[in-house]
Amino acid sequence: MTSSSRRSDTYGRLAKIARKTRFKVEHGMKVGLIVPPSPFVVPRGWEFVHRAPFEGPSVIAAVFRGLGLDVVLFDQRDNFNPEALAGGPLKHIDLVAIATYEDSFPFVRRVVEIAKAEVPARPVVLGGPLVSSVPRLLMEHTAADYAVIGEGELTTIELADCLMKRKGALLPSEVKGLAWRGPDGRAVLNSRRPQMRDLDAVPIQDFSVWPHVRRTGEVPEIFMTSSRGCPGACTFCFRAMPVLRYKSAARVRRELIALKKYKYRYAWWSDLTFVDSKERIHRLMDGAFRGIDFRWSCFTRVDGIDRAVLEHMRECGCDIVMYGFESITKKILEYFRKKVSAQAIVRAIALTRQAGLKVGGLFIIGAPGETRESLKRTIDFCRRFKEVTRVKYMSALPGTPLYEDALKRGLIKDELEHLYFLSRERSVADDEILLFNDISESALRRAYRTINRQIEMRPYEYWNPVNRFLSKPEKFKNRGPSAARRGALRETNIVRCS
Repeated sequence: MTSSSRRSDTYGRLAKIARKTRFKVEHGMKVGLIVPPSPFVVPRGWEFVHRAPFEGPSVIAAVFRGLGLDVVLFDQRDNFNPEALAGGPLKHIDLVAIATYEDSFPFVRRVVEIAKAEVPARPVVLGGPLVSSVPRLLMEHTAADYAVIGEGELTTIELADCLMKRKGALLPSEVKGLAWRGPDGRAVLNSRRPQMRDLDAVPIQDFSVWPHVRRTGEVPEIFMTSSRGCPGACTFCFRAMPVLRYKSAARVRRELIALKKYKYRYAWWSDLTFVDSKERIHRLMDGAFRGIDFRWSCFTRVDGIDRAVLEHMRECGCDIVMYGFESITKKILEYFRKKVSAQAIVRAIALTRQAGLKVGGLFIIGAPGETRESLKRTIDFCRRFKEVTRVKYMSALPGTPLYEDALKRGLIKDELEHLYFLSRERSVADDEILLFNDISESALRRAYRTINRQIEMRPYEYWNPVNRFLSKPEKFKNRGPSAARRGALRETNIVRCS
């Protein structure tokens, strides 16, 4: 069988796994799947963002189990100390697979060290958005053996074949979407794997591997996607999957029904742009959502909606629509490549309110082109539209055009130290800041606090059909290491980009 035919066979095997309803352990290799913590602070009432099973690890767990492997998931989202995984928890694990996110590098780096120190010959694999955005940087600054770049399902199957020494397995050098260590120990980056053409072949999420699900048997809130990719090209966003692909309405419905055994009440749709095609949304509401008892929210752009679509979404359980406003200043929106205007933002707010839905508006301050006047306009806008949910400082995520621009301008002087910088970002007023303009740090912090006082301070009672806010005025709940621990991190890994 040629490499090409074996890759085609991989797609068929994935589709077969997606049709399975039960998994059986048929191989002796045990996989340890590690989900790291995040310091990101969410508004009160939305703590499920750190508690609900993440979709990526849940799907990859289904892939491994579909191959006949036993999977142990280590949910470290509430444990910021990587040493908790040392000295025993990984003892019987044969393959360590670690999810990487933009704010998880120090934790991931240390866990890799622990895993390799305990069993040097044991393979360690990285996957997820961070390693997909800067694979060489992570391979050079961790002891990981492999990294899965971009979509993980097909690459995971072919890498697992190699590690299990399955007959006809591809060599590491033949696996698209894989980074690996050559004989000299240096990182080798294979060619990227094309995006999957058929998302119906993606397995249904396996929640059974999550420790808290095994204890309770219930998952009140879930993460879901009906698509991958985004038609936009925002300068601040890393798109591991730039081409927009859809799951069929039938595939989405099958997953919603299959996961109902966990008694979910709420779904957070993580599609980068939920409403891209109005026709598709109408098909999705009637073909997938209708008749299933749950409430939900989604992310979308302001220029893809109309009242009929929003009302149809509300009829099928939608509570709140999260819009990436980012700015209302024309120059900044143009730098972001948003292709929208302040007028379009105001129109989206009006349409969403008319449809009986809540608005979740997201703003970024401190972008290139920000001025005192543009900050004042944002403050005035938020005084007028108090349903805006969140404001955060401009951040340069690896792999984005904004990140490349910051490197060229010298705002990021060391890429490795920038990963430590990102690991301290909590999206609150006292975060460290990258200064992309002439506005002083103190002025930017004052603007953050002023805007945050204007926007909706009450957390949202998303599970309540009355569609209301809670009465408690406190907006944020602190998360992550103690202030003393953050200070220690700041002293040892300080990054001041100004």
